[in-house]
Amino acid sequence: MIDDVRDLSRAEKAKALARKNVSRYVGKCFATAIVAVFAMTLFALYMIGDFLDAFTAENALSTTAIFITSAVLTIFLMAGIYRFTQPKGTSVRDFHLTIILVVLTFITSISAATKLNLFAMPIALATLVLIELIDRRTATLSTAVVAIMIAVAFMRDTVTYDYTTVIASVVCNSLCAVIVNFYEKKHLTRLKFLLVSMATPIAMQPLVVMFTLASGDTSMNLLWHVVWSYGANIAASLVFMPLVAIFEGVFNIADDFRLNELCNLSNPLLKRLASEAPGTFNHSLVVGNLAEACASAIGENPNMARCAAYYHDIGKLKAPIYFSENQSSYNPHDELIPEVSVSMITSHTLFGEILAKQNRLPKEIVAICREHHGTSPVGYFYRKALTLKEEGDLAVDKYTYAGPKPQTKIAAIIMIADTIEAAMRAYMPDTKEEFEGRINKLVDEKMELRQFDECPITMGDIAIIKRTIIEVLPSIHHSRVSYEKKRPANTFNK
Repeated sequence: MIDDVRDLSRAEKAKALARKNVSRYVGKCFATAIVAVFAMTLFALYMIGDFLDAFTAENALSTTAIFITSAVLTIFLMAGIYRFTQPKGTSVRDFHLTIILVVLTFITSISAATKLNLFAMPIALATLVLIELIDRRTATLSTAVVAIMIAVAFMRDTVTYDYTTVIASVVCNSLCAVIVNFYEKKHLTRLKFLLVSMATPIAMQPLVVMFTLASGDTSMNLLWHVVWSYGANIAASLVFMPLVAIFEGVFNIADDFRLNELCNLSNPLLKRLASEAPGTFNHSLVVGNLAEACASAIGENPNMARCAAYYHDIGKLKAPIYFSENQSSYNPHDELIPEVSVSMITSHTLFGEILAKQNRLPKEIVAICREHHGTSPVGYFYRKALTLKEEGDLAVDKYTYAGPKPQTKIAAIIMIADTIEAAMRAYMPDTKEEFEGRINKLVDEKMELRQFDECPITMGDIAIIKRTIIEVLPSIHHSRVSYEKKRPANTFNK
């Protein structure tokens, strides 16, 4: 009965938190959405047809249609981005990035269509950038939004602009974006991805020819349609790399390319960790291997998991000697009371967050530096304090990390991998049964402490993570064959 009440209470808290998150998201994005809607509406009215005529009673219907379409699609975009990115905690940032790219692509496409050729619309531009910086679903949604907005905008003047050609152009250029989006599954290198995005428009040219012939146009327009369609998509392919670099820096986004750069062991922060806290450095590398395998197993980004693992303990750089993996014979905690020891130990999450921000690490990694211990107690020093206390109970709150608890699945993975690796480094069980039992016990302890209550990880995910670690960890902490020591046959000291 008590457990049912607790479960109900947690469910109510989760719903309240979800409503609060939605309200905060809408509040932070609403102003940007309104500006975007007016910008796209006014630009479409200015470029297509007579701008002043747009506000007459005769054209009020078409003007209203453009505005309402822009508003509805922007709301749809807001909802989609929140749905896709809310588990990562980056919804507000991702919406602002996406709406900027949607407006940029819309303005560029309308300008190219009205000034150059109807097939010169670089609709794939937003898709290319968003594939790299956010995800495929957001990229696909933005492509659909831009395509529909353009199609509705040109309904305003079907005399000057052949509407069949407009639809053909929108379809062809959008298909280029969809095909490039499909190739993202292959996890191409940046150069190969660029080459694919440049080669894809070639496959679209028969479709351009078919649409042009179907409209009854067999003049030189056919050649120009092919040239401009290919040229627009090539231009989008060439421009998207600089745009990725710009938005990556401005929004501090961690795409796979940047994550790979951060995982390079020649990175100054990692070199400093290897030099000043070698034990922590080696621990982080092992946690990285475990986290990467676990993330792949449950469908999360393995590059993000590995990168977060490499940097999760950088806070220990403040005082490396206070952590057991960096100690030899001298242990400074022998000279300290438990309260001071706990303060030194738990402060590494806060200092890690500060150091990560100073080095402009991605937001997701900054959060994991702070969250990877959640509100777990520092058991060793709590027990030490109990032995020193003469009488009465001791409040455990003073011997716990400040939190917050993990907010994402990857943060939960890092917590689990970090806990298990540290425990196994201290003592590696001899039998398989004891090994599996120890891993299950360590994870169950975190669950009993409700460390995963604030992240969307499921019991199924946790079961997969435990199974993955059981499979991967023995190959990392393997033992070597013991060889008999023999004097070499040829030595210099005879």
